[in-house]
Amino acid sequence: MAGSSGKQTRSQKLRQNMINMMYLVFIAMLALQISKEVLATLGLLSEDMEKSTTELKTSIDNAYNIIDQNSNQDYYKIPSEELPKLKEITDDYFNFIQSLKDSLIGLDENNYMIEIEYLDENRNEKVSERRDYQVMDKSNYLDEVFFINDGVTPKGQKFIEYFKGFPAKVESVLDSIKARDARTVQSNYGFSTALSNLSLRFNYPENDQVINRDGIKEDWLYYNYEKFPLVASLSKFTKIQSDIRSVEYEILNSLVSKTKDRQLSFDSKSTLLETDKQAYYTNSTVDAKVVVGNTDSSFKPDRVDLKVDNIQLKETEWEVIDGKIKLNKRFSSPGIKKIFGYLFFDNNGSTDSLLVDTEFYVIPKPNEAIVSPLNMQVFYIGLRNEIKVAFPGIADLTSIRVNGRNGSIIKSGSRYFAAPNAGVNSMDVVVSGRANEENLTSVLNFRVEDAPPGRGSIFERVGGQDINYVNSSKVSKDALIYGTVRGEKPPGFLYDYDINVEAFQITVGNLPTRTVQGNKIENSNEAVRDIRGSSRGSSVTVTVLKATKIDGDLKSPTNVEPFVLTLE
Repeated sequence: MAGSSGKQTRSQKLRQNMINMMYLVFIAMLALQISKEVLATLGLLSEDMEKSTTELKTSIDNAYNIIDQNSNQDYYKIPSEELPKLKEITDDYFNFIQSLKDSLIGLDENNYMIEIEYLDENRNEKVSERRDYQVMDKSNYLDEVFFINDGVTPKGQKFIEYFKGFPAKVESVLDSIKARDARTVQSNYGFSTALSNLSLRFNYPENDQVINRDGIKEDWLYYNYEKFPLVASLSKFTKIQSDIRSVEYEILNSLVSKTKDRQLSFDSKSTLLETDKQAYYTNSTVDAKVVVGNTDSSFKPDRVDLKVDNIQLKETEWEVIDGKIKLNKRFSSPGIKKIFGYLFFDNNGSTDSLLVDTEFYVIPKPNEAIVSPLNMQVFYIGLRNEIKVAFPGIADLTSIRVNGRNGSIIKSGSRYFAAPNAGVNSMDVVVSGRANEENLTSVLNFRVEDAPPGRGSIFERVGGQDINYVNSSKVSKDALIYGTVRGEKPPGFLYDYDINVEAFQITVGNLPTRTVQGNKIENSNEAVRDIRGSSRGSSVTVTVLKATKIDGDLKSPTNVEPFVLTLE
């Protein structure tokens, strides 16, 4: 048998090349599999962090409630007044990050959710819905949000400002608490741990740059967020949200732990009137409660002697519940009601007493809202008719709702606008609100009219100056031909809207009438010839055939008065 020459034949080379190619494909597939597993792990870790943050939020809300419910105590009074600012700062930042996350996830039509079919322990077919983190490997989505060719987008700059400014905002609230406390109660609140945590978690470089792994300075935003897989960026956002809540919790915990052991002295006990409502309506049940200092459910006086406006309370008009004396009485007249008397306690043959001396308010039930149009005393079809709305007697302004019949109510920020339907003669504004656990509704009716016709004109801009040629004006041929036919709101009409002309007729002297589409006379060659061929002093009559008035998002047909001009 002949020995091998050591050289590969052509078929052997092809076979070896195929083996090499298959090996490379195998390595690539293995690397891809590892990458997918890493992406999935990042997503699961982010989910766990979100759950922990949600649980922490419950503890945060409980701390806020403890401080708020004890705001009458000296040690909680200042924090209860300052902490709403902290809550606003943290919620605003948290929600900004959440909106970023939601917008990125929303780029996928299914929000990256997939359904997984499986068999349970009883061999029943089940479907589980979960987020597919393995396909969230692209970086271009966030790159387009944060970066442009020559730098950072406005959204990216806003992200930097939130992160960079968060510590200073939080510290301003804590400084205010400490400054006010130093002047009054001197509780000496300790925020050192919270401040250290704040500085550590939101550490932004002074020169906006960090050193990367190659020892090169790089902008903070690029270093942390450019060209990262989407799931990695989402995980970083979740980490920021977790840090926000962590700092917030440590601040609240330091306040609660500082004051939780402080109790009111027994010697400082006094009677208080506790009410669930700010005021009471005539003929409604007053359920105010007289309590004694550190409320004790076992508290029960041996005798009660109470009067309201010098009228003795009957035994049926009060009862002791959970250590509180609860009133059960109706009042037919409004006004300040003064409750005065004593609670008596037997004590080893002697009698101790506690003075009750306080007051509450009974007011007439509100029955009518106030709706005031700002422009005219009538609503015009096709226009936003601004109105001011108030409901005297309703303290909770967030409960007030405004709706319309024969039209709609448009709300823009804190402003309301009435928009009546076409063809109606009147519109109802329905105002509802909630007071003392009752729903109250008031209906006010307003007359509806068509908007008055607009005033026609030819408009042109010369050298930055606006010129309007209205009825009886003299106009040059060029201004007439190249100007814009438009409508204007009538003089003295207080609404602010535009009128667009879409078709009109023009008659020059005794020549035939020309119909023109659009709002330019130059759109009609016949009309242009008529004008060019006419002499000075010729009259030009413009009659608008079709026009639309535009007020915000409202668009509706309108009329424009015809007008006559004279060529000069």
